[in-house]
Amino acid sequence: MKKINIIIPVKKTSDRVKNKNFRKFYKNKSLFELLIEKLKKSNFVKNIYISSNKKSIEKKVNSLGCEFIYREDKYCNNVIPWSEMIYHTVNALPINSNEDLAWCHTTTPLFDSYDDVFSKYFLKTKKTNDGLVIVSTFNEFIVNENKKPINYSWGPWHQYSQKLEKLYTITGTMFATKKINFLKNRYVISNNPYFYEISRYESLDIDDNYDFELARLLIKNKILKKYA
Repeated sequence: MKKINIIIPVKKTSDRVKNKNFRKFYKNKSLFELLIEKLKKSNFVKNIYISSNKKSIEKKVNSLGCEFIYREDKYCNNVIPWSEMIYHTVNALPINSNEDLAWCHTTTPLFDSYDDVFSKYFLKTKKTNDGLVIVSTFNEFIVNENKKPINYSWGPWHQYSQKLEKLYTITGTMFATKKINFLKNRYVISNNPYFYEISRYESLDIDDNYDFELARLLIKNKILKKYA
């Protein structure tokens, strides 16, 4: 069975949600711990690396069976170009350039299907694609600040939403390709990725305190999962 390496980037601080990655979220576990727990259950996972400027978590990381890689503060702010952060983070990994690598974020805790997504990654990269991106379908009418419709027309030409061109949002859940592609592109998305579609429920991304509390409520009750 093919295996994939995992990189989880987690900063010491977050701008909109205080201590987002490490505060208790569900069953006395943080978003960070929950993600590792899910990934450890997958038979496709080879090694899990944690890239962070928070040195105090190194002992915890090791106890969870992962490897801590220290990332300097200058690569953990919103000033340095994201491409530079990506290159620095991936280049620090002790794996060969042709090994498979998944860049995973902690902030989509309602997504669980890691075995399936890794299986699809290896299937698709064996055939037509060079990577994988997790996306969610977007089926709404878009208009810009100048009152110009983007994906439809005002007037008699207005069509039903079911007939709109299929659009996607990048969820940020996971990006996968070879290590060498991360370095060449200085980016997390490869040249010809496969779009792995997930539901609106699974794609909920924690960006602010409202998202944090909503995701916590949903994961506790799983009310909407059956409709996803």
